[in-house]
Amino acid sequence: MVCTHSDGRSLAPWRMGAGETDVLVRRLGELAAETGCEVAAVLDSTNGLLDGPLLAAGVTVLRADPWLLPQRPENASVSAEQLARHAAPALNRLVRLSTEVGTLAGRLDDLRRNIRDSADVERELTLRGLYLVRGAPTAPRVALTFDDGPQPPHTDGVLDVLREFQVPATFFCVGLHADAHPATLERIASEGHHIGNHTWSHPYLPDLTRDELDFQIEATNRAIRRVTGTDPRMLRPPYGSRTPDVLRWIADHGMATVLWDNDPCDWAMPGTAAIVDNAVRQTGWGSVVLMHDGGGDRSQTVRALSDIIRQLTEDGYQFATVDETLEHHAAHLAGTPAC
Repeated sequence: MVCTHSDGRSLAPWRMGAGETDVLVRRLGELAAETGCEVAAVLDSTNGLLDGPLLAAGVTVLRADPWLLPQRPENASVSAEQLARHAAPALNRLVRLSTEVGTLAGRLDDLRRNIRDSADVERELTLRGLYLVRGAPTAPRVALTFDDGPQPPHTDGVLDVLREFQVPATFFCVGLHADAHPATLERIASEGHHIGNHTWSHPYLPDLTRDELDFQIEATNRAIRRVTGTDPRMLRPPYGSRTPDVLRWIADHGMATVLWDNDPCDWAMPGTAAIVDNAVRQTGWGSVVLMHDGGGDRSQTVRALSDIIRQLTEDGYQFATVDETLEHHAAHLAGTPAC
């Protein structure tokens, strides 16, 4: 972490790990008190892990887009020093983020255009069993999925609820968090849940080159393999961001791109009751439900999960992992019965 005044003066840098977001928030608060200045955190689009926690803590968060920064190295992120030095003189050109939109502020039109352009490739990959938004509508099955972890204590809270109800789920893990919390990752695997890849640092994928995307996938697979012994076979793109090229590059790894049809918006922390209502109301046969066990305070999600499971069970739903949902969907497309 490098701090730079708008006039170019720098403070001494300091380092912290992926599991120390609370340390970062506290240090920024101390910095504001020490300097008497407003403190703004500047992120780039290759890191989508910090905007949520920082915004929730009341920190001003700005995004520096790639065209304002020097060429990225192979790890897909410029250094903190380069980010600070290039952002400080260009503050009026940075994008201010908000809790309502987060990292995608000012880029929603770009996201929607890329999604429209990807339709033909999505159809092709669906027929190959390498793309999923929703499972087959042939049985009352639903897949619960959790993104952005593992992140104690919230992942552990989710796992406690799933164990209580004996419900399987799928966790799309961020590599930085998997690397920082191997014991929690091991618990996910040992309790029978499925694990997918959610990239190394939660970037906006259309901003990446092929080599940068390869790094995001392979580094995360390595972190997960060290604990589970196997590579994930599914990837969920952060924000659902994709282009035709991105989808093909993911498929080249032999991995299925997995999205969702049910977003209860727990990432926005709308309250426990709203998360429950959204999740249950939007569920249909074959639904894939998007929730989060990391990337911020997920206590509302943990509290909502029991009621979501209870209400869906009362409505006759059974729970499946995403790999099972992919298998059922492939059998449905092939016209063969699935168990």
